[in-house]
Amino acid sequence: MVAPLLAKANLAEYMTIVGIYVHAWFLVFAVGLPYVVLALEWKAIRGHEALYLEAARRASMVWGVSFAAGAATGTLVEFGLVQVWSGTLLAIGTFFFSVMYFELFAFMTEIVFVVLYIYTWDRFAYRWLHWLFGLVVLLGSNASALLILGANSFMNVPWGTGSLISKILPWETVSYGPSVSNSTALLAAASALASGSSALANLGLGSSLGQMLSNPLIAFSNPDLLATFLHTVTACVIVVAFEASSVFAYLYFKGVGVQRQHMLRLFRVSFGVGAVASLLQPVFGDLAGRVEYVYQYTKFLAAEGFGPKGGENPILGILLKGNPSYVFPGFDQLIKEAQASISPSAALATISGAESAESLIFPLYYGMVISGIVLFLLALVYFFSYSRALRSLENRILGLLHVDVEEFLMYSSFFAAVLALFAGGAGWAVREVGRHPWTIYGLIPYYDVVTPASITPAFVAYIIALEAAIFVAGTAAIVLVLRHEIRTAQEVKAS
Repeated sequence: MVAPLLAKANLAEYMTIVGIYVHAWFLVFAVGLPYVVLALEWKAIRGHEALYLEAARRASMVWGVSFAAGAATGTLVEFGLVQVWSGTLLAIGTFFFSVMYFELFAFMTEIVFVVLYIYTWDRFAYRWLHWLFGLVVLLGSNASALLILGANSFMNVPWGTGSLISKILPWETVSYGPSVSNSTALLAAASALASGSSALANLGLGSSLGQMLSNPLIAFSNPDLLATFLHTVTACVIVVAFEASSVFAYLYFKGVGVQRQHMLRLFRVSFGVGAVASLLQPVFGDLAGRVEYVYQYTKFLAAEGFGPKGGENPILGILLKGNPSYVFPGFDQLIKEAQASISPSAALATISGAESAESLIFPLYYGMVISGIVLFLLALVYFFSYSRALRSLENRILGLLHVDVEEFLMYSSFFAAVLALFAGGAGWAVREVGRHPWTIYGLIPYYDVVTPASITPAFVAYIIALEAAIFVAGTAAIVLVLRHEIRTAQEVKAS
């Protein structure tokens, strides 16, 4: 039974991955752009400067389009979740229930206030009221991200199952939170899904399993949730801030006279937002890495490239164990420990899934880390430029390249925008491929939750083509709105 389900799940995964990345592309702007827009408007209100206000107004139009595209693609992703990975309905009705329920309210808040924000410019004598509308949208988008990631975090770290995962994966010796779930029912559900998600069509399944979860709010105390939320939202801010900076830099090099000075001032704001986020990201990345080491050791091994035998890594040894000579056990050791599992087949499936993905996620992980280091260094250059002594040193060094600090940062913003996009995409791939999408770590494999309906290569190709068309149409809409706003701004200045 596993072979046909596995083949179907592998096919379905292609279109799911494309769909998630298309959604993520627009979601990054919907989550990250409010930080840049509100920073520009804050500068405008504090300094009574029309330049920043006009830039914030025009950027908010891009924000509105990205929000609409994000909502549309998000609906597509959720539709795929229910229709294609129908076995996850079990999690939606239990561990996901509270976070998905509250997410509806966060999303409705976003819808109302994003419209208020975009269509109430210059409507209030008290300008901070309009800014507060934008702040509500920012908080709403962050709340939506937090709640959706609450569901994703359970699939990575099944919090609330107590010692159950440790019994299945003997090398995971920590408790996965308080035991607020019915372990017998969870194991029975996992066993039932072994024949495919069609098992959920059995009307007697629910009554036979009994109560699955006694605390529906347990998802909010998952340690993976806070780490993932901070790391993900900061990544969104970094991507958008450097993308905006590259636009301002392009207009700076293209412009002349006063226009160049205007773009330089706007550039300082957006690059500053990205620089702050870049300085914070290593802290949040470290937090996420520690959670992964404690609760998802197989993914940790694959991301760090330790391989079957394991090995030493002095930096990780100091950070995680306080011992630079510590030897991290490899996959071979985990295979031996899997024999003590209450479900050796599930333990071995978890090991093989991570080990087979190592060749992909190891280079992606270190590519993400290196990109983050470069962005961190650029952030330091930005903040050093505000120090008279350090700026003098910077100018001396950059003088060898015949560019000053501002021009160096402007040129680097194009490179930073690409690095930020790569780091964000690679980071999410490491997170998902490392555990395999739609898998509840250690408990339910992805091929057990795939739909019983037929999935053909032709159908997958059709869905991928549809997703690609949505990506192109949405991106084209953002570009057209951006070009229109830039052209309008230039015409107004010229007149």
